[in-house]
Amino acid sequence: MNKNRVLALGVFDLFHVGHLNFLKFARQQGDELIVGVAPDAMCFKSKGKNPVINQTQRMEIIKALGIVSDVTLVKYPIVETQNVVNWMQTLNINTVVSGIQWQNTDRWNQLIPKLAAHHINVIFAPATPDISSTQIKQSIVNLFLADSAKIED
Repeated sequence: MNKNRVLALGVFDLFHVGHLNFLKFARQQGDELIVGVAPDAMCFKSKGKNPVINQTQRMEIIKALGIVSDVTLVKYPIVETQNVVNWMQTLNINTVVSGIQWQNTDRWNQLIPKLAAHHINVIFAPATPDISSTQIKQSIVNLFLADSAKIED
């Protein structure tokens, strides 16, 4: 019997409950969950900054989750459509899960039909409200600024 292998893609910086919910959703889509973690260099190129937690540590956190079968670094950015298709085929993926924020974007709209031609489905996971790494970073900055203001008083 062939197993349905699911690939979940993300950065997973400052791991939080939204990431956990995303990975639980992805795991429910198949028999094995492979997680593709975006490398530091890819994050820097797309966002202009590195993640707070480096790629090795982010992979270790993901690897420790019992619902995860394997962890790998993402080889190509989604905009490199044919390279991404070829890479996913080497992983024997049946389904790819990405965050809902990427649905109907140009990069995914170009990739989806190419994956479908290889019988690879794409599913967009729902977001967890009121949590994101960006929000966590902003909360830390706000706490730091509030503490600094108290010290100056």
